[in-house]
Amino acid sequence: MDFRKKVLNAFRNYELPVIKLLKDTSREAVCMVFEKVNTGGVELTVFELVTASFAAEGFNLRKDWYGDAAQGVSGRKDRLAENRLLPNVKPTDFLQSVSLLWSLDMRQRDVDAGKTGKAVTPVSAKRATILKLPLVEYRNRADRAEHGFNEVNRFLHRQGFFHERDIPYRTQLVPLAAVMANVGERWLEPRIFDKLSRWFWCGVFGELYGGTTETRIANDYEDLLAWFDDDEKVPRTVRDAVFSSSRLITMRSRLSAAYKGLSVLLVREGACDFFWKTTIRDLDVEEASIDIHHIFPRTWCRQQGIAPHLCDCIVNKTMISAKAN
Repeated sequence: MDFRKKVLNAFRNYELPVIKLLKDTSREAVCMVFEKVNTGGVELTVFELVTASFAAEGFNLRKDWYGDAAQGVSGRKDRLAENRLLPNVKPTDFLQSVSLLWSLDMRQRDVDAGKTGKAVTPVSAKRATILKLPLVEYRNRADRAEHGFNEVNRFLHRQGFFHERDIPYRTQLVPLAAVMANVGERWLEPRIFDKLSRWFWCGVFGELYGGTTETRIANDYEDLLAWFDDDEKVPRTVRDAVFSSSRLITMRSRLSAAYKGLSVLLVREGACDFFWKTTIRDLDVEEASIDIHHIFPRTWCRQQGIAPHLCDCIVNKTMISAKAN
């Protein structure tokens, strides 16, 4: 009896909340309930919520992103993965870039209409803004955003990147892709390319894209476009960036953005391999097994009385081949 009272009855009398949807309930209403219920418990990704929202209008966002092998349809994810440096673009990153394109257009329309203050739509890549993205606006800008990410791959290659693992901040690619989608081939103009490069490396060595970045993403998108036309309008990321030489001694983790950035710049500026007697850039990265290793081995440093924190910092690291190591 005790087991029945304490255990079985608890299960039998437990009340489960139920939302009853009739057959004639509109798909829009079903999606709204889906969003409200799921955001109240374990939070779904913004991609999953937008997928539900677009489904109400008969659009399969998952198919658009992931494709459908059975039907021979390629998705944006696979097309972007053809770029060596973008094999794993996240759907949320893509939606953020689309959101930037859309919200800037909305902002410009509001300004042209004479609106001011809070009546003007802010440029945003935040979750709330993405959830408001209309399907027609997504369709109008998705191809542009995809092209923007393709151009990001070209930009990163020019900066000296050869592996996705070496990219300091994935989130920094979101505003960069939106900028590329906006300016088209103009980013190749020396004046604009130099500004983009300066902004990119300021973000890396200033380590400004760690943590919550949604506000910085939106600010940088607006700031960069303004800077291209006016040299005086320097982006906040460029102004905020600070790098001290003492940071070199504390850079020991290869997960650090600045660590990755410095390693890439060493190679770009002509770092040579000790064994092959040629620049790292001239070697086949995979075949030569290029990786970051100590210049002076740990054993030698220990024998010379060099402190471990100095031995393991970025100053004593470089890209070399397996044979050189």
